[in-house]
Amino acid sequence: MFRLIKRENNKFQERQDALRAKLLSGGRDSQASQTAIAFCEMYINEYEDWFIWNEGRWHFWQTVVIVGGVVATLAGVITLPDAWMPDYLRSFGWIRGIPAGLVTIAAGFLSSFTYKEDAVRHELTTGALWNELSKFQSGAAPYNKGEPQDVSTFVNSICDLVDKELHGWSTLVEGRKEQDEKSQKREISRQSKLRAPSTTASPSQIASP
Repeated sequence: MFRLIKRENNKFQERQDALRAKLLSGGRDSQASQTAIAFCEMYINEYEDWFIWNEGRWHFWQTVVIVGGVVATLAGVITLPDAWMPDYLRSFGWIRGIPAGLVTIAAGFLSSFTYKEDAVRHELTTGALWNELSKFQSGAAPYNKGEPQDVSTFVNSICDLVDKELHGWSTLVEGRKEQDEKSQKREISRQSKLRAPSTTASPSQIASP
């Protein structure tokens, strides 16, 4: 089964490489155009690498949470008879807590790092860059006004897409920061209320003259 999946992935990668070579080789041949295309391809490669990096880690920790949660549940409810266990394993009952600990660590990674959001953002930016490159190479609007103007518009479009991605990342970080600050303030307020002395009079104080 895994060989079949690997074979299909290899075929898909071969088709992708053939389409990529065809797209990059056709179209414009001027020095300015080739420089602009190389500039676009540099960002495409970078965002593809970041997408693979973030997607892999999101899938890994998500799998740990799912599989570890099932294992932790089974380990907590299933009890093996003493006769089935060697004497040297009976003192290792704490091993049952390892799956739950791994799930806690994985959940902490997923909540602390934006692997999923980053992967989606990088994939969308990669697709947008490929779209602009395809339009530029084929001479589709707005890249049909003449070579100098087309190159200028193309480079500006690449810079706009990169700036939007960076702005999206900074917005996400700022949103997380504000959320953490609000949670911290709520926790401080809660702790202050717990430590504050009670102002309600006791029954003995009410009865005293």
